[in-house]
Amino acid sequence: MAEADTNSADQCQALTGDGERCSRPAQDDGFCYQHDESDQTVSESQTAETEQDEQEQEQTEQEADDQEAQSAEMAADEATDPSDVDTSDVDGDDDIAGILAVRRTVESTAGQIVGHEFDGVSEITPLDDGWRAVVEVVERSAVPDTQDIIGRYEIELNEDGVVQGYRRLDRYRRGDTTAFE
Repeated sequence: MAEADTNSADQCQALTGDGERCSRPAQDDGFCYQHDESDQTVSESQTAETEQDEQEQEQTEQEADDQEAQSAEMAADEATDPSDVDTSDVDGDDDIAGILAVRRTVESTAGQIVGHEFDGVSEITPLDDGWRAVVEVVERSAVPDTQDIIGRYEIELNEDGVVQGYRRLDRYRRGDTTAFE
């Protein structure tokens, strides 16, 4: 704090063209090398306000630094070591394995079933009696590829992953995002 008081006392008393206090260091007469007594000067109340503004700014910066440090500390305290997590009662592995198996089946057969180049799987949903997958295929290639015509197809599979049927849901141009908004 004493340093801020010293800095404002050592700062030029003249006002710049935009009405701000000159930021150059003052010489013995209270002005910098560019200003003198003929220039407009900062009043005592303005000097006090400037000092108070500087102190408030320093305090705000210090508070922000303290909050950052506290947030980092909290994040470090909340971090969980993966080896500490008990996964013995998690039975999701079977569901994931089932979805992955359906995905592999759909990826390998969708192009053949639909008769177009396979582009991607956008959805896999379990049903009571099997699975439902939504895939995208390139129905017509174009240059540039943003003009490709993409078909979205629904493929139904039984519980064993055998394809039961399919149908086209819709078609869109690859670069057309308005269809999904």
